[in-house]
Amino acid sequence: MLNYKSIFFVLAGAALLSSGCVKETYFGKSSFKKILYFTVSNESGSTLINQDSLIVRLNVDANADLTKLFPDSVRLSTYATLSPGLRVPQDFSKPVPYTVTAEDGTQAVYTVIVQKQSANPQLSNSNFNDWYTPSGKNYKQPGLDANTEWATGNDGVVSLSTANTTPIEIASGDLAAQMITKDLGILAQLTGQRMGAGTLFTGTFKLDLSNPLNSAKFGIAYTSRPKSFSVSYKYLPGTPYRNGAGQTLNKVDSCDIYLLLENRNGQVVKRSATAWFRSAETVNELTKITVPLVYGTLPAGSPSYQLPPSGLFATESEAITHISIVFSSSASGAKYEGGLNSTLIVNDLVLNY
Repeated sequence: MLNYKSIFFVLAGAALLSSGCVKETYFGKSSFKKILYFTVSNESGSTLINQDSLIVRLNVDANADLTKLFPDSVRLSTYATLSPGLRVPQDFSKPVPYTVTAEDGTQAVYTVIVQKQSANPQLSNSNFNDWYTPSGKNYKQPGLDANTEWATGNDGVVSLSTANTTPIEIASGDLAAQMITKDLGILAQLTGQRMGAGTLFTGTFKLDLSNPLNSAKFGIAYTSRPKSFSVSYKYLPGTPYRNGAGQTLNKVDSCDIYLLLENRNGQVVKRSATAWFRSAETVNELTKITVPLVYGTLPAGSPSYQLPPSGLFATESEAITHISIVFSSSASGAKYEGGLNSTLIVNDLVLNY
C-alpha cells in the first residue's frame, strides 16, 4: 500500500557517500543567534524568515484571534534562548519583537508580523515558476528560498545520481516541475532500493541517515476547505519496470497526484478529506485535470492505497490543520519500484473553493 509518509525515496546506502550535516562550530561561547523555525497557533501556510532584515512573516486562519496567539514551535541557533518564550500569548494584531540571545550574551531582535489569510487561499509558488539553489548544492529546489512550502527528495538521490525533480521550461518564462524515475545502480540494489521516483510535496525534507524514511515531513499548516484541486500534467510511463532488487516486472508504471487534508492533534492524525488521481495513461501534452475532494470517510470499495495509515477519519466538526499535496513519477515509489525514466510534469496547481 502506498503510504504518503514514505512515497519519497531516500537511500539507506547514502550514509556511505554523504558527509555529515554542517553544524555551528566555534571557540569559546557561541555568538549564533538566529531564529531558524517559527510557527504560531492557527498558522496557515509556511513561515517566511528574512535573516537580513530580521523579519518573520506568517499567515493564520481568517477566524483566528490575533490578540491571543502564541508561538507553538521554535528552533533557534545552538545554545541560544528566546524572549518572550514558547507558548507565551502575544497580541499579534501589531508586530511583536522577539529577542534571541546567544550563549555569549549578544542579541538579535526579530520582528514577527502576522496577517490573516484570505478565506480562499492558494499555496505559494503553486505555478512552480520559482526555483532556488540551496547553499552548497548543485541542484534547484522549488521556491524562492529555504522557507518554501515545497520540498523534494533530491537531497537523498544525489548521493548516487543527479537530482530527479527539476524545473523545466514549457514556454518562454513559464516553468513547470519535472519528476523522473531513475535507476540508481548496483549500490542502491544492494539495499533493495534500485529505483528512485521523482517526487514533489508540501512539507520539508532533511536527510536523516539513521532513519531515511524520517527525512520527509509531509504537510504544512492549513485550515480551509476547498472543493477540489486542478493541475496541468503530462506523463510518460517508462520501461522496463523494475523493483528494488533490480528485477524486471511485467507491470506498467503509474503517476500519483493527490491532496490530503488532515486534523493533527499531537501524535494523532485523522484524515479530513481525500483527493487522489493515479494513472498509467500516456499524456503527451499538458492536460488540465480537476480532482474533487471527498470529505470524511471514503466510500466502500475505495482503493486501499487511498486509506489513511492510522485508519482514522475526522468528523465534519473537527478542524482542518494541515494540507499534504504529493506528486510522484512512480506510484509504487515507496516500494522502490518504477519504470525507468517514467516522467511526470506538473504545472499551475489551483485550489478550487
